[in-house]
Amino acid sequence: MSGINWRDVVLALAALIGAYLALSVMRLFQIGGRRHGGAKKETRSRFSGWEPYSSHQGPEPQPVPVDTAMLVSEPKFTEELARSSVDVELDRLRRESVQLREELARLTEEVSRLKAARNVSPLYNEATALAQQGMPAAGIAGHCGISIGEAELVAALARGGSEFERHEQDEVRDERNIQSGN
Repeated sequence: MSGINWRDVVLALAALIGAYLALSVMRLFQIGGRRHGGAKKETRSRFSGWEPYSSHQGPEPQPVPVDTAMLVSEPKFTEELARSSVDVELDRLRRESVQLREELARLTEEVSRLKAARNVSPLYNEATALAQQGMPAAGIAGHCGISIGEAELVAALARGGSEFERHEQDEVRDERNIQSGN
């Protein structure tokens, strides 16, 4: 084994890469030291009072060229931004409107139940509550110990006038069916 093998080549390349990295890091530290040291020296000399302050600090600033395409696109961007914020606000208002409608429907239903309960005698409070829950008149009569006619009246009052009118129409139809059957 008198020749150079692969292991020696890899070790030599690793040593070269390591030396290169070490030199690069040292140069970075030197550049960084110059920047910080130079800024400190310039600040010290400017504010130490030994050198007079000059109004001209460096070269005159050059005017920045104006890109007309950028000026045209800027209003488009602001318009788009304003439009998107309006869209977001509109979506929020729509959601809020839906919530308010649902709340209004719930409150309207609650007010109608309270009006029905207010119009009924305290003796029939339990019957009214059962009617609002949807119990039929016969069940209300059996549960509360009242007549079926009273239970139907309480149920009609609790459910509103439309239920009473529907019941009357059913009775008229039943009478017609009975008369036509004779």
